Amino acid sequence: MLNYSETERDKWVDMVQKIVDALVNKQSQNYVMTDEDEKIYRYGYVLLCEVFLNLVIALAIGMVFSKTKEVFFFLGMYIPLRSFCGGWHANKIWKCTVISNVILLFQVYGIENIKMYLSMRGMLLIMFVNLVCVYFISPVDTEMKKISQDEKITYKRKIKIILVFHMIIALITVLSDADEFVFSLMFVYIIQNVMLLMEIIKHRKCYFRRNGKLEKVEK
Repeated sequence: MLNYSETERDKWVDMVQKIVDALVNKQSQNYVMTDEDEKIYRYGYVLLCEVFLNLVIALAIGMVFSKTKEVFFFLGMYIPLRSFCGGWHANKIWKCTVISNVILLFQVYGIENIKMYLSMRGMLLIMFVNLVCVYFISPVDTEMKKISQDEKITYKRKIKIILVFHMIIALITVLSDADEFVFSLMFVYIIQNVMLLMEIIKHRKCYFRRNGKLEKVEK
């Protein structure tokens, strides 16, 4: 028997599928699409639906908790960094939507209940430690998105630019005594580190001895 969450998930999947079908059918009336073109457009439209839904939910979370600026500040700092650093991704769109918005709820909760226990120096120290970890670990590819060596070099260069930009933003927020934004930026790097480490652990390589020989197996 389906529970409530599974029912809602199926409704969401069906709704997205109907929207994507309508968009693809409308586009196919204008010109002939190959099977490959259709797959690309379907994937793109699904992503657009996901982004739109996430933004609507993010806006709702921000408005309910009176933290709209902080929520969108977090998204503005996190999304570009996440795009080039990589890391763990949910294997289903609905899971990604749920996890993304749970992260936003944790951010809001942290601003309300954890920030008060951290000094400005403490938040900056935590942010800097996580920033250094992100710099040295990323980019990390996934099964769904493999990164070539040339792409890694390009991504690393863009990550450096983003980190420098974030440090400038951090300086501005500190000088403005906007500790809620400092906390949000700190949270960006904590979450990004978690995603990187989750992907590394997922595909970690272990060694075992078979017939006296050391062999390497990827899990």
